[in-house]
Amino acid sequence: MKLIKPVSLGMIAIIALSFLGCNDDKDPVKEEFKLPSQVIRKIEIDNDGVKWIATDKGLVALNGDVWYGFTGNDLLTKTAIEELAFSNASGKNELWLGSTLGAAFFDFNTTKLGTLTIFNKQQSGILADNISAIDIDKNNVKYIGTSAGLSILKGTSWNQFMGRNSEEILKEYKISAVATTQGGRIYAATEGGGVSSFKYTDAVSGATTFHQPWSRGLMSDTVYTVIVVENDNQWYGTNKGAALHTSEYAKANWESYTRAEGLICDTVYAIGKDQAGIVWFGTHKGISKFNGTNWVSYTTKDGLIDNKINTLAIDKDGSVWFGTDKGISHFINNQWINY
Repeated sequence: MKLIKPVSLGMIAIIALSFLGCNDDKDPVKEEFKLPSQVIRKIEIDNDGVKWIATDKGLVALNGDVWYGFTGNDLLTKTAIEELAFSNASGKNELWLGSTLGAAFFDFNTTKLGTLTIFNKQQSGILADNISAIDIDKNNVKYIGTSAGLSILKGTSWNQFMGRNSEEILKEYKISAVATTQGGRIYAATEGGGVSSFKYTDAVSGATTFHQPWSRGLMSDTVYTVIVVENDNQWYGTNKGAALHTSEYAKANWESYTRAEGLICDTVYAIGKDQAGIVWFGTHKGISKFNGTNWVSYTTKDGLIDNKINTLAIDKDGSVWFGTDKGISHFINNQWINY
């Protein structure tokens, strides 16, 4: 396996919304942090509470009140990053990124970054350079959604999967999200082909597909997101509502939620479940949350920065971060903070 030459990373700290310095003659100078792009593709929060934010023009991070920008590579500073995922291989914290330049990772801690390693089609076994989804299972196997199918990286060995039998839905349709379970099952959602489900050790086994008309509770084959919650249950967001699936089998145990039940919009791009058991839905027209009984929704009229929600992340303190096409909204203590 060949890799692009690792690149040393730089990181610039910018104190946002706080005074940088002063003297006896002048008022304090306050430096405002500006996102490299208002279009936020993904937000992930690591075990130390650091927010890692993928934008249309690179990567930024927020640690407490300190924002970090990056130097050293176009992927981190100029490129649209679609996906982020964490790994803890051999005790090292790794951040994996998916972009139009391929998949990449670097190891990090709170004080320094490692080198950036990039996998692209020309120099590794990955299927394509356009990466739309990444997830990493408990055995540190990487499942990478590309524009040419699903690439699987176990150690230094590459494999690929296109779907059950000759369906090849993972090649024919965009892979929008991948989620893995503790029980070893992988769910790859697509925009138009439903969901491919399978297990993987050194080869694929137990493959099946959730799609119309067999998976009636899924409601649509256009699936934008999938997350795994307790007991390996799955939540799906589609262009016709959200669905909860509590089985491995395509036809069994589906619950569907649409505007008729309380969703603010049936086009659901992002889902998250917080520590109190509340499920949050990021849609094309705002946010809804559901506690199992009651629904509450929020839009720009309530303080949200933009109604189109691309991504959401649940913080360690129970607050929720939302990424939109116009910046970031943070919902904390029933108040909105916008960036």
